[in-house]
Amino acid sequence: MVAADGGVGEDLDVTDSLWNVSLADLRARTAGASPTPGGGSVAAVTAAFGCALVLMALEITARRDPSVRDAVEAGQVLLDRLGAAADRDVELFEDYLRARRLPRSTDEERAARDAAVAAASVAATEGPLTAAADAVETLEWAFSVLPVVTGTVVSDVRAGADLLLGSVLATLRGAEANVAQLGADAGSFTTRLDAVRRAAVAAHTRFESTPEEAE
Repeated sequence: MVAADGGVGEDLDVTDSLWNVSLADLRARTAGASPTPGGGSVAAVTAAFGCALVLMALEITARRDPSVRDAVEAGQVLLDRLGAAADRDVELFEDYLRARRLPRSTDEERAARDAAVAAASVAATEGPLTAAADAVETLEWAFSVLPVVTGTVVSDVRAGADLLLGSVLATLRGAEANVAQLGADAGSFTTRLDAVRRAAVAAHTRFESTPEEAE
């Protein structure tokens, strides 16, 4: 099965928070043979950096306009949620692998293992959905601050929005790979995935529909 972070494997080498490793180490781990960090966790990191770009623009704006402090605080809350999603994605994959490793020598063990795998599969799809929805919320927040940021950093807000959209699409890509494993739950998850994707595209389209000279 392809789990929340897009990989399949048995041995994980990510034992610490992704936020406690250097960028060079994270890049090397992502490019290596281990399934983690994979698509979901890298997408979450990307979303966090997209949010951080918008926060940077607000912090610069706050030097001359303290009224944007409420927007900064709202963004910090979103940044924390997006950052946590990166580690959560790795944890969900580990949970799935642990379920797969459960014994299955007897009927009772097989039943317990099947139930654990099913629950882990649902979680490995639910987690990315939540992360993607948080990124959509962040996109909407970013658009709300677009008119108030200092003109020299408007491009950073727009760049942050681009990263956020990409993170949503990448996150949902991984979640979609799991849906086929969900049996009767597949239809409802597909509906939710489609709704989040539409919301992300709609939120980003508002950026594209706002001319830079109007800012």
